[in-house]
Amino acid sequence: MLEKDIENLIAQHPDGFFPNEGFRLIAQQYTIEGRRVDILFEDKHHRKIIVEVKRGILSREASGQVVEYYGLLKSRNKDEIYEMILCANVIPKERRIFLENIGIECKEIGISFITEIAKKYDYVFIDERPSYRSKSKEISEISTDTRTKTDEISIWIFQANPRRYDILNALSDEEVGNTIHWLVNQHRKKIKKGHLALLWLSGKEAGIYAIARIETNPTFMKENPAEKRYWLGDPKEEAVRVRLTIIRKMINYPIMKKDLINLKGLENLSIFRYSQGTNFPVNDHEWNLISNLL
Repeated sequence: MLEKDIENLIAQHPDGFFPNEGFRLIAQQYTIEGRRVDILFEDKHHRKIIVEVKRGILSREASGQVVEYYGLLKSRNKDEIYEMILCANVIPKERRIFLENIGIECKEIGISFITEIAKKYDYVFIDERPSYRSKSKEISEISTDTRTKTDEISIWIFQANPRRYDILNALSDEEVGNTIHWLVNQHRKKIKKGHLALLWLSGKEAGIYAIARIETNPTFMKENPAEKRYWLGDPKEEAVRVRLTIIRKMINYPIMKKDLINLKGLENLSIFRYSQGTNFPVNDHEWNLISNLL
């Protein structure tokens, strides 16, 4: 989903995100004090409520921009009450504390919750509309021919920690496109060119968000500049990585851990038993069960 999708859903269905607040939409993309805000509501107490939307992890840079603008707004509009709510898929604890201490409310809105709201109101995500998909470079079908028949394991889970790497925005970045690089910290001798990788987001919204074909054997590679911006903190400039081609993006409708963990036959899935790590094997039986959910 695009950031615009989240904005549209909040603007059109505020009660789904802020129950009992009585928000009434004034405008989207509204200019106040020379800056365009995502959404402007009025609440039941006739206060103006600005909602700023950020997809993926709330970055330090985005936090600083919001704080700067909120301070300007408060100083120049002493006769009118403005409150601000910052919404993101993931809000690091230290940023939440900082923002809430200066009066900015933080609301973490998970992908699964957004998906539920979209289904409830029959909202079609922009990147699923025919006019958008015709221009998209996303490959929508999985080619099972890429699997290596002779290896015992040819399917892997590659895990991203949302507190360290903003995979949601990386997968949606046009500059990154369908080519992404991934660290290989475990199973370096077993992961091979031609295998499949299930890109897994850990944390509250844990699940599979994309499927990729592994294009290289693990080798030392420098960090790709287009992907570097999505690391929280300093990335490893040179490390053992593989190059991946994304062959299905599932950001709008990921396969959630909560659904997988209750599926008979997946009780021993490696990432359920040992969640710490980057690379996890998936056997053929487990893959067959997972692929039925695609």
